[in-house]
Amino acid sequence: MILITLYSMVLLGGTTGTVLMARLMCKSKSQSMIAMIVLNIIVLHSILLVSLPFRLSYYIFEVWEFGSFLCRLVSSIIYGHMYFTIVFYVAIVILRLLLYFKKLQMQQLQKYHVVVLSIVIWTIGSLVFWPILFLQYGVHPSYSEQQRCFEFYKDLNRRELIILNYSMIVIMISTVVILFLIQMSIIVQLIKALWPDMWAHQDYRAQIKSFFFLLVIVVCFIPHHVFRVHFIKNYSEIDNSELVIMKFLLL
Repeated sequence: MILITLYSMVLLGGTTGTVLMARLMCKSKSQSMIAMIVLNIIVLHSILLVSLPFRLSYYIFEVWEFGSFLCRLVSSIIYGHMYFTIVFYVAIVILRLLLYFKKLQMQQLQKYHVVVLSIVIWTIGSLVFWPILFLQYGVHPSYSEQQRCFEFYKDLNRRELIILNYSMIVIMISTVVILFLIQMSIIVQLIKALWPDMWAHQDYRAQIKSFFFLLVIVVCFIPHHVFRVHFIKNYSEIDNSELVIMKFLLL
């Protein structure tokens, strides 16, 4: 019941928010690099929302009727959404840092540069992420024996998947922490240099926006990864009910 309520709220609130974001993008007709990357994030949100009715159907009827392939696809979408969103947020922060340190000039960044960047992220991410989920997850015998889905945590008894999960956690958290420290350092420097009129300067406002993107990652995604370490260390097939519920709540 908790998961049904949670996913229903996410579907309703997410659909409303995504529609509003899309309308604002259409009205503004902005073709800036940030707007183009935000457009990618809107697409990611839309894909996630399309997958949620399948999850709701499973939790309501407690049976999966859509086959193994769709089970893996819907399961992978929620993780794909999370990691692709993080990558696009990080891309925004890094681009703004490069502009701040004069490694890039705004005049050099054309629309096609961001389009190419988006294509590269989608392509590399898909080539790395999707094969891992489709080939390494969902091999537990219970998936073929029963009409079950979203129980890929049962595969975490395999050493290679434990190593893979820990590697992803370390890379993700390390990247965010390093960028967060750099961002904070820049903001402190700008406050010292521009006080008390820092809000009147575009550089300061741009760095605050980047800080906001990092804050979203820290608040929304870091807790999930911290708990995943706890989940992997303590999960067992004998007594796992509380851990599994918490795992789903943090997805």
